[in-house]
Amino acid sequence: MKNTSLTTKLITVFFLLAVLAYFGFQSWRYFTDPILTTSVYVYRAEHSVTLNGMLVRDEEVIECTEPLVELTRSEGERVAKGKRVATVYQNAAALAAEQESTALREQLEQLRFAQTAARDTEAALRLDSDIEAQIVALRAAMTSDSYASLDSAVSSLKSTVLRREYAYRGSADLSGRIAETEEKLREASRAVGSGARAIAAPFAGTFSSVADGYETVLTPALLPTLSPSAFERLTPVPVFTTVGKLVRGGTWYYAAVADAADAEQITVGERYELAVTGVDATLGVTADSVSHAEDGRCLVVFSGTQNLSAVTMLRDQSAELILQSYTALRIPKNALRISEKGQSGVYCRIGRQAWFKPVEVVYQGEDYCLVRPGKIAATRESDLVFYTLRAGDEAIITADRLYNGKVID
Repeated sequence: MKNTSLTTKLITVFFLLAVLAYFGFQSWRYFTDPILTTSVYVYRAEHSVTLNGMLVRDEEVIECTEPLVELTRSEGERVAKGKRVATVYQNAAALAAEQESTALREQLEQLRFAQTAARDTEAALRLDSDIEAQIVALRAAMTSDSYASLDSAVSSLKSTVLRREYAYRGSADLSGRIAETEEKLREASRAVGSGARAIAAPFAGTFSSVADGYETVLTPALLPTLSPSAFERLTPVPVFTTVGKLVRGGTWYYAAVADAADAEQITVGERYELAVTGVDATLGVTADSVSHAEDGRCLVVFSGTQNLSAVTMLRDQSAELILQSYTALRIPKNALRISEKGQSGVYCRIGRQAWFKPVEVVYQGEDYCLVRPGKIAATRESDLVFYTLRAGDEAIITADRLYNGKVID
């Protein structure tokens, strides 16, 4: 009995020592040859400069100093020549009558739709999906702080909800309500009478409700003649209008004073990307001109044709000019290694082994590199696939004495 107990104790001690030895050996291996890895992923890096400048357009102010004006166009809306952009009212009664006419016309449209929908079941059912879509559009407008589109989204949703209400009530008495609404509309229109006049667009263009006084001071034709100091001395003239302005054509410009060192990196005629504060999307622009240096500064001018409707209200804005962008596989700098043959690459963990995958460095950041798969000295398709670096690979960051096929834990 005592012998059995002694044997059990010895076996227990043996296993304990073996476990301690194993963990001691693994700890020694970790501290003398640690294995740290990271995932390879696709990354976009940009080389850019920050600018502070002004947006320039070919604009004409629509003169009007009347106090009672109702705009009939939204910000950034295209308007044909001769079409109404606003309505001027002689008195408050005419304005109230016009607002009542607008509400009655909308109600009449809803009633006529309901009359049609009462005979068309599918049209009535489509209203539910329309309401869901408009709620999503309303939420998107609220999230983006786009107040012009928010107003339009609220109006559309309200109209659709009322259509649905009228449609599901049935067609009983709809004819009478339509006739009654038409009569009210005629009375409201008579009340407006000659108390309102239209302001028409003098030419085809893009409408903006904001005029800031730079429209005649800072023009596209003036930009090539300006020096950095002359550009900075420009001041707006007083503008008195309750309507706004029209923008000719579809081209806008961005002019900014930049350090001469930054301006040297800009090539006239080249395409760049411009991230303007206040605009969600990055805009494609062309470098139009770079002035002569003045006290170490240059005036740079870019032109663009994208998203004119999104920049009609903007003037003095900062922007990020993206000179060059790189999209490739990102790895830490200390994962990049040179093989015995002098080829750049990265060791990747595949199963429990390390394998070298050649790469070409595209861009170097502060602590990372952007790379693409390098040339592989292999003819078999399976080898080409095996040695090609791709997103999701497990790159080895720290380890000593790495070689192809090395077993690692």
